Amino acid sequence: MPEALYVANGRAFEPTGLTRSYWSASAQHGGPPVGLLARAIEQVPTSIPMQIVRLTADLYRPVPIDTPVHTETRVVRDGRRIQVVDALLLAEGRAVARASALKIRTSEIALPRSPVPWVAPPGPYEAEAVTWAQSGVAESDLDFFHIHAIEVRTVDGSLFKPGEGLSWVRLAVPVVEGEPTTPFVATATLSDVGNGNAMALDGRAWLYVNPDLSLTLHRLPAGEWLGMRSVAHQHSSGIGVADSQLFDTTGPVGRVAQSQIVEPRTDSRTT
Repeated sequence: MPEALYVANGRAFEPTGLTRSYWSASAQHGGPPVGLLARAIEQVPTSIPMQIVRLTADLYRPVPIDTPVHTETRVVRDGRRIQVVDALLLAEGRAVARASALKIRTSEIALPRSPVPWVAPPGPYEAEAVTWAQSGVAESDLDFFHIHAIEVRTVDGSLFKPGEGLSWVRLAVPVVEGEPTTPFVATATLSDVGNGNAMALDGRAWLYVNPDLSLTLHRLPAGEWLGMRSVAHQHSSGIGVADSQLFDTTGPVGRVAQSQIVEPRTDSRTT
């Protein structure tokens, strides 16, 4: 099995099988491309310490799994309180995804206690480890992002039940081979899992692909586990949305929203 999502080759990144999507064996899952875009944006220097507080990504078209990709960034606004950065992900010279991010300066201030109490859910080691067999999908010799590149633990089996999903996820491999994955890049890569954690439709009978992702963070998660409390809503127009609260073992860190293209499956994913 590969040891990372991507292998750096000069300015290019060669995707491994661990980037493979649940929706298409020839395309990447949304998480790895978003992670690469987040990495590129985070590496843009700022004049003073800043944190990325908002990342919006658009996945224009399926990102191929057999083609190297590379990123390009552009600073849209640079100041001492905020920085705005745009990024493109390109495959064979064609843009396949883009992202825009807002960074805000960080400082140390004394705040009053929040009026909204945090009720901690069961932690990752109190939750149930998710296995391939539980997914109800036919086994395969291929590597997949959602099966092999991440570890998922779900509370009361909620990942597999219609309604709210309450789960914990963590990366099992780095985003780029030989390079530590930062907390922000890990969060951006994992945030796409919210769409699957918010199950309102059976994925064996329905497609609910998300062509975008909007992540907001008021602080970076601590530790390797990212918690998600997710719900999804779909309409007969064929449009849906998944909304997830994000948290770590100490409290909330932000949210992620994902639009959905909803349509019946024409293939079979049942065992």
